[in-house]
Amino acid sequence: MIRSVSKESMSTKQSQTIEKDNFVSPYRLFSSFDVGDKIRTFDLYEEKIYLSARDSIFVFDLSGIQCGNFAINAYVRDITVKDNRIFVLYPTNIEVYTLLGEKLNEWESCSKSDYCSITLSKDYVFVTDALNKNICQYTRDGNFIKFIKSPNEFIIPSYSFDILNINDTLYCINSGRHSIESYTLNGDFIASFGKSGEEAGSFSGCCNPAYLAQTSRGNILTSEKGNPRISCYDRNGKFRTIILNNKLLGGGNSAYKVQVMDDYVFTSGNNKIYIFIFDPDSVNNSACIGCTADCSTNCPMKKL
Repeated sequence: MIRSVSKESMSTKQSQTIEKDNFVSPYRLFSSFDVGDKIRTFDLYEEKIYLSARDSIFVFDLSGIQCGNFAINAYVRDITVKDNRIFVLYPTNIEVYTLLGEKLNEWESCSKSDYCSITLSKDYVFVTDALNKNICQYTRDGNFIKFIKSPNEFIIPSYSFDILNINDTLYCINSGRHSIESYTLNGDFIASFGKSGEEAGSFSGCCNPAYLAQTSRGNILTSEKGNPRISCYDRNGKFRTIILNNKLLGGGNSAYKVQVMDDYVFTSGNNKIYIFIFDPDSVNNSACIGCTADCSTNCPMKKL
């Protein structure tokens, strides 16, 4: 489905202030589908959507047709799919499956825990722990390596404790401080960015952002709750633009889980998956901020 969509190039420069009542997104809704139950979390892998709902993993193609499912335990906190493996995170343990649902491995947390989010590197598994307010590092086989603590101290009022690996740099939400912190794979602190506020490029409420995702260019998307919106930052923390606001996302006050494939942004809300497409026809009038180069080659979202 996605490969059949034509992608137009455009050439423009823009620097425009985002106005709440006048927001125009550089994206438009392409399609959506109902999965029949509340979605806990989801991931994308090789043009398939893997999602957790009820006590199962469901697999959908990009047009919304179910092409597989298998049973797991309930109370899933997060899943990630990589290297033909599905890693399923629970509050106190991790399970690993093949893409067809055969269980390959399982291990318990190395201490009393309340795990929130999971990400992988080539050799390691990293999970965030809301109870102990740290990052726990394992080998891919489940051997404990170390705890990674924030020099600023993680403040996690809720379960907004997402973690993401981009090119062997870890990005982790410190939601109580309205910031995102970066670390090496060895757990060394690199930097932090983010500030409190209602305006574009800031995080509001008791605990934001809620979710992170990687764009096709290696930039960072943040998803917020309260007044749900999805924003784009470069890897150094420079704010680029809001790409989807509350109205486009579907309203409410819960954060929308977000993932990216090529020029498409996928979100989940309640029991639906939404797919948004980069729209060159609207970008001239959109909320794009900070694009000082030709958008056909340097848009923070557009695929290289």
